[in-house]
Amino acid sequence: MNFFKLLLTYSKKYPIQFGFLIYFIISNAIFIASISFLTNIVIKQAIYDYDPNQGHNYGMVWWGWLLVTFGVLIILGFGTFMKDYLGNIIGAYIEVGLRNQMVSRLLNQDISYYSNKKIGELMTKIINDTGVIGAEINGLLSSIIQAPLVLIFGTISLFLIDPLLAGVATVLIYSMAFSLVLIVKSYRKHILKTRTIMTHINGDITDKIGAIKLVKSSGTRIYEENRINSIHEPYVQAYKPVAKTGASLITVLTVSDVIVSLVVISVATLVYGMHQHNVVKLMANVIPIVSGLTALTRPLWQISGIIPGLARASASTERIQVILQGDPLLTDNYGKGKRLRGGINTIEMNSIAFRYPENPNRLVIPKTSLIFEKGKSYAFVGETGSGKTTISKLLLRFYDPTDGQVIINNQDLRNYDLSSYLRFVGYVEQEPQIIYGDVYDNVRYGTFNSRKRDVIEACKKANIHHLIESWPNGYHTILGERGLLLSGGQKQRLIIARIILKNPDLLILDEATSSLDNIVEKEIQKELDKLMEKKTTIIIAHRLSTIKKVNHIYVLGADGEGIIQSGTFDELIGQPGTFKSLWDAGFS
Repeated sequence: MNFFKLLLTYSKKYPIQFGFLIYFIISNAIFIASISFLTNIVIKQAIYDYDPNQGHNYGMVWWGWLLVTFGVLIILGFGTFMKDYLGNIIGAYIEVGLRNQMVSRLLNQDISYYSNKKIGELMTKIINDTGVIGAEINGLLSSIIQAPLVLIFGTISLFLIDPLLAGVATVLIYSMAFSLVLIVKSYRKHILKTRTIMTHINGDITDKIGAIKLVKSSGTRIYEENRINSIHEPYVQAYKPVAKTGASLITVLTVSDVIVSLVVISVATLVYGMHQHNVVKLMANVIPIVSGLTALTRPLWQISGIIPGLARASASTERIQVILQGDPLLTDNYGKGKRLRGGINTIEMNSIAFRYPENPNRLVIPKTSLIFEKGKSYAFVGETGSGKTTISKLLLRFYDPTDGQVIINNQDLRNYDLSSYLRFVGYVEQEPQIIYGDVYDNVRYGTFNSRKRDVIEACKKANIHHLIESWPNGYHTILGERGLLLSGGQKQRLIIARIILKNPDLLILDEATSSLDNIVEKEIQKELDKLMEKKTTIIIAHRLSTIKKVNHIYVLGADGEGIIQSGTFDELIGQPGTFKSLWDAGFS
């Protein structure tokens, strides 16, 4: 979809606004072109009123025609106001519409989509590119439609005044227009290149600001400052042709504007100035012709302005379409699939096998079948890369199995409206997901209609209420992006409070305490043990000491071996094998 197709799409969404905008653009073009013709009438009528033997009688005194001209100017002023107002409103509609489309598409994308994307680059496209299109809409719509109309109607008006001078002026004006086309032929290519470079730069900066702890802890501030300075150099070099083209446009227009007027005046003087009886005709025609030239060169100035704008808008549209046209690998069946009601009773992995879409040649989980009984706890352990976390991703439907099915209540998980299933799932991971907002926003995320007193009760059960109350703003304290001001244990307690409030049937703990120190880990583990009561629990374990009480443990082998051992903690610790080796390694 190019920029003009985008306009067509939104014109169908807002036909009334677009209709009125087009009306005012066309009427303004007619009124602008008529000013020079009316000026000619005013002058000729004034000469006739002074000397009936000269000038021309248009049936009304000269000041009457002057009032008509002022009336046209007032109407033109109102039309210009309405044109700009409607153009800006439509621009805002399109900007918001595109932004909502992009956010919706990104939220609908599967996890694998983000495996090779920079969040900063995506944010640049969401914010900057939609902003560019919204800002350019008004000027582009007005200029693209109005400029050609003003040229056409203005040319007709000049020919009605004086065909000879109009012919000279038209040749010069249209020669200028052709020169502009030649100058800006490569403008769009240069604009696209500069915006692509800037997107990469923005993505890099966002990435480094997001990793501010790494920068601070590594003492690499000066290195990053120098590196950011250096990666801007390609942008500066790429922008030079853009600046050169822009300067050429202004130079051609400024010089040509004056030259056209001088040529027309010179021709008029040579033709009419040699004969005394033509002095009146000279005055009556040259003044409105020169005035009309301003109306004709105005569209060229508009075109010179819309060319960079159109290049920016077109480049932004192309970059946005990369996101809008990217289809997800799986669909969440929102509003279409079967709704899960009454909670999760049975969970089965039926002959599943899995390869990541990003690396389809590597088998992560071989053909495996598992049944998880309601209310029991299960742990998956193994070396890094053995596929432990993949189990949780399949249960969360971040991915679908390459082969086989995840079956919930005797139905393939793919058949459900995913949101109805996830209402009954609680997920605690190694890096707690804290959003920018206060405590209420964070704890009731996913259960948005929860009452404040329920949030407070959940925090009490998670043993974080007294800490929150000690903060100056209590539960209204803004936690900062990603909970930057909170410790690891405090973040996990907030997540536990969120899960308590949600009260899910299936609880997935993905190395939930592996990043905590031993003392905090034991405290959090106590809260997690309470949380696990009467819930089907899947634990992805790094520290084996946290899974002594689970009902069943599965040990995964490296390099896609799948399950190589299974049993209770006591059974596995008492026999040689990978589990005992992992246990011994943890205490060596």
